[in-house]
Amino acid sequence: MLTIKRSCSYKIITRAVQLDGKPLVALLNPNADDCEPYLDRHQLQTSLNASPDAIIVYNQQAEALALVKSLCVPASQIFIEIRQDTKGVLGLHAMRRRDHDPETLELIYQ
Repeated sequence: MLTIKRSCSYKIITRAVQLDGKPLVALLNPNADDCEPYLDRHQLQTSLNASPDAIIVYNQQAEALALVKSLCVPASQIFIEIRQDTKGVLGLHAMRRRDHDPETLELIYQ
């Protein structure tokens, strides 16, 4: 189970809509009001190393997926993927990758 602020989830989805197909990779610290976007792999990895409890937030854009896959993260790392369903509705999917198999986490909005 993962809990984030409802207002933060709105900000994440709004940012994804504003980017309109461009890559989005960000870090979300626990209890934060918003995530912090990164485009540079080195800066992202450095920030992630400094805040190991941060959550990686990303959209399904190819560059974002490649950036996330290139990161060196522990098995306990939590991710939030911004997904778009077949009707175009955006939503958040929380997961942890255990042995390369994603484990879906229940996402609770406060």
